[in-house]
Amino acid sequence: MTLAEGEYEFECDECHGDGNVQVIQIVDDDTDEAGLVWDRCDDCRGEGTVWVDEKVAAEKILYGQTPTRTPAAT
Repeated sequence: MTLAEGEYEFECDECHGDGNVQVIQIVDDDTDEAGLVWDRCDDCRGEGTVWVDEKVAAEKILYGQTPTRTPAAT
């Protein structure tokens, strides 16, 4: 899929590009015991990357992130 002008692709901050995150969830209904389970990342919808506009991209770049794709690279 090609990026529209002004869109940048970055690795997802929340899941670090994996697409999955650990969440706390009830694992035993009888005792209401909670535990960590793996779930799909909501920020990137499990894809591992996020697309942002140039304003957000500029902030991410300022804080040291490198885009995986830019509009010029498509």
